Amino acid sequence: MRILVYMFCLSLLSTSSVLAAFYKKVNPDGSVEYSDVPQNDASEMDLKPIHTVPAIKLPPAATPKKTEEKEVDFTHYSELKITSPKNDEAIRSNSGNITASASLNPALRSMQEHHIEWWLDGSKIENATGLGLNLENMARGSHQLQVRVVDFDRKPLIESEKVTFHVMRAIIKPKPPAP
Repeated sequence: MRILVYMFCLSLLSTSSVLAAFYKKVNPDGSVEYSDVPQNDASEMDLKPIHTVPAIKLPPAATPKKTEEKEVDFTHYSELKITSPKNDEAIRSNSGNITASASLNPALRSMQEHHIEWWLDGSKIENATGLGLNLENMARGSHQLQVRVVDFDRKPLIESEKVTFHVMRAIIKPKPPAP
């Protein structure tokens, strides 16, 4: 508590040197009030001036010498492939939920506004932007999947081979009517 009072007094002194006097009042409950306005039971405080030390002037920082950097071709990706599902793989999933994944080498350069696009059966899958993909409620049958890296103009930079996979779902046959 004393530290807070001391810091408060110092802040009052440092914020304005125009103020002529500070007053301290102790309330009946023991709490203390400080003010620059005199009150009935307040006593004037005699505050000593704050000693200041001028800042040390440092020499300007040396600028590092520019090293010549070799230009790197940021649009070149060496490999993009779908790692799951495998080509011609049969996937048994009664719910129709399929997980797909891909690998990219080197890593995606999002600083150059490159993006991942997934394509299913020739149509772009909206909101599929990473190297992992969850497909829900896929219909029975064969499907083709492809992944691409595109630039900010949506121009393909690299695309994977198309992978064909087959979704196998159980068919529930209706019960024949009772005779």
